[in-house]
Amino acid sequence: MDKGYVPERPKHVILASRTEEENAILRKKLLTLTESVQGGVRLTTTRPQATKLELAGQPDLVIFNFNDWNNDELDWVTGLRSEGYKRMIMILAKAEAPTAVQNLQLLERVVYVEKPFEVRDLVGIAAKALKKGAVEQQIYRRFATEQSAIVEFGKGKNMIGSRVCNMSKTGAYIELNALQDVRVGENVKLRLELNDVSRTYVMPARVVWTSSSGSTGTGVGLHFTGPGDVKRHIFQV
Repeated sequence: MDKGYVPERPKHVILASRTEEENAILRKKLLTLTESVQGGVRLTTTRPQATKLELAGQPDLVIFNFNDWNNDELDWVTGLRSEGYKRMIMILAKAEAPTAVQNLQLLERVVYVEKPFEVRDLVGIAAKALKKGAVEQQIYRRFATEQSAIVEFGKGKNMIGSRVCNMSKTGAYIELNALQDVRVGENVKLRLELNDVSRTYVMPARVVWTSSSGSTGTGVGLHFTGPGDVKRHIFQV
């Protein structure tokens, strides 16, 4: 063994909920992060008002788990920045105050995930924040769906069936019907035939994260890269 080898330090994630019960539920949802992040992940729980005390441990990600989002919660986030914490912050909350959510776009390295959310989305976004140190802000709610679709890899050279689990204006989570070696950053096309119309929509997209969806398939997080008629049809934008 190389004596100069130094094991990679586990990523440190702070979970800040209002109650220990909420922290325990959130921690359980994020346990699979260890499987997707090289070097592992260490999860520490605290309360929102005590997050500043955890900064000495130089956490890689702080996750605030709120019921609602308003100015009081915003103060806790800006308070971390005033203490010099410059890494990623994730906020889990309901979108009861749209203007407050829009204000998050003014903050750097802060990502908002609207409740209710899919656990796979939460884990995927957290994994990307730990790996890349940044996540593109998404303020749109993801809508659950069970729509079948075809994913086109390599300019049509490889077509694989899939199931669209949920979709937003900016992207989707899909589960391929077969195991597939998918690369983050790879450009694909999602061919979606809506159930209520006789038309197939083609959505150009980029792979932003992947995960195992069991022994027979691959989970893929997509970010739409084109205008896409399907977005106007589903979300009426």
